[in-house]
Amino acid sequence: MIKVAAPVILPQIEALSRLIGERIGLDFPRRKWDMLQRVVDDLAAESSCPDAGQFLKELLDSPLSESHLNELIVRLTIGETYFLRDKEVFTVLRNHILPDLIARKAPEKRLDIWCAASSTGEEPYSIAMLLDEKVEQLKGWQVNIQASDLNPDVLEIARKGVYSNWSLRATPEDKNARYFTQIGKNRFALAPHLCRMVNFSQLNLATHDFVMPGFGGRLADIIFCRNVLIYFSAELKAQVIKRLTALLQPGGWLFVAPSELGVVNEAELNPVSFPGVIVHQKNEAQVFSDKRSLSSVNSGVNAACRYADIYGGKKPELPIAKLKLSRVTAVAQKLKHSIPQKANNHNSTQNESAVSQFAAQYMLQQIREFFAARNYREVVELIPDDFATAGRKEPEFPEIMACKAQSLANSGEIEAAATTISLALETDKVNPFYCYLAATIRRELGDYDAALDFYRQALFLEADFIMAHFPIATLLKQLRRKGVERHLRNVENLLENLNEDAGLPYNEGLTAGRLLEISRSLSSQVLKS
Repeated sequence: MIKVAAPVILPQIEALSRLIGERIGLDFPRRKWDMLQRVVDDLAAESSCPDAGQFLKELLDSPLSESHLNELIVRLTIGETYFLRDKEVFTVLRNHILPDLIARKAPEKRLDIWCAASSTGEEPYSIAMLLDEKVEQLKGWQVNIQASDLNPDVLEIARKGVYSNWSLRATPEDKNARYFTQIGKNRFALAPHLCRMVNFSQLNLATHDFVMPGFGGRLADIIFCRNVLIYFSAELKAQVIKRLTALLQPGGWLFVAPSELGVVNEAELNPVSFPGVIVHQKNEAQVFSDKRSLSSVNSGVNAACRYADIYGGKKPELPIAKLKLSRVTAVAQKLKHSIPQKANNHNSTQNESAVSQFAAQYMLQQIREFFAARNYREVVELIPDDFATAGRKEPEFPEIMACKAQSLANSGEIEAAATTISLALETDKVNPFYCYLAATIRRELGDYDAALDFYRQALFLEADFIMAHFPIATLLKQLRRKGVERHLRNVENLLENLNEDAGLPYNEGLTAGRLLEISRSLSSQVLKS
């Protein structure tokens, strides 16, 4: 890879950031410029240009060609996805939203569904699976599933409908058997009839007044637009949401990711809360939420709540267990008026507790999304300072503290990470991952004995914890202590039962095959020493 001093091309990187925002819609603020520079370095190395700075200058000085634009899109928009990702979403779709639409649309017998950021196709094909399960109910119906993405490479993968085990990791065995056929080592072909149910097209959501492909002017009953808005500027987010709302049928449903709920502020959209999921429904005299209460908080709190923006959100009209959650997307402007009078008069304490729990659940959803996108600073800033004391009674507290600890560690704030992970362990002493995380942090601080204690505690709680066996082996080797061979042997025994391409929990990017190779090499070194 060509290395170029940052000051030489920093102004050009800024210009490239603006160009990408204008042409693709992706927001690359200053903190992400190092990523852009790595992309430029890679593109320059693959071209005939010997210098990354010169390559970037030529790229900016001439109109951006279609090939260069596609290269940038491919390198900047690779997303991680898999079948039935976020199972709660698909449970709600299967059990609540599809039955509602099938009942309401029975006279016209038509369903129109659009996945606006489909990546390699797992999301729209997951929807096709659910619809296939309702084939008897949908006899004689026209079912139209359209999917789009900006990246032409992922669309090509989606059209082929061939996936690895990694994409099927959350798919139940019965669905794997029913819908996939193994065609090679770690290659699984999706059933042809499901492939035929979905049409894929390239679409840039940054384009003003974009049109849904394959709808012929009709509006959508369901739109999925998940895990893409977080990459847009605030202005573009609002523009896209406005356009999606316009393309949605009255009474139709919009799915966004939890971290994106705060940007959905269109007056025509009403958030409806299901267990673990919030979905927005376009106004149509409250066709769905007036029929029944869908609140996951309790029977006294109606589901149709508004949420303020995640940063600088409006103060909730009901106290949330004395938490200062002004920086967290809080229970909305209309929450007070959505609580039945009886609950207000007789169950105020219970309601406040329920609202508090709901706020903690919602905060955790957003934290998970930020963490998955590696936005560690946003994770830390999202959690109020006083949550460490005021939020201890919430069931989500340990995971929130663990996410904060890992984000602090990833940001180089190791001492603060150590303090924070101890809070998670105080409230959940039997979680092996928290022990593993504490060990990793203590090791980084040079507190090796404490690190070993936490690794051993993690293994006591989960004897097959591969990612605790391996680091304890390397630490014992570093300290010239006994037990290295035993832990490496455990690693190898556990890995031999896994597919070599399988990803490993808590170690992004490292496959089972690669770790097995490393462990065997290390074992060989130990035997020779």
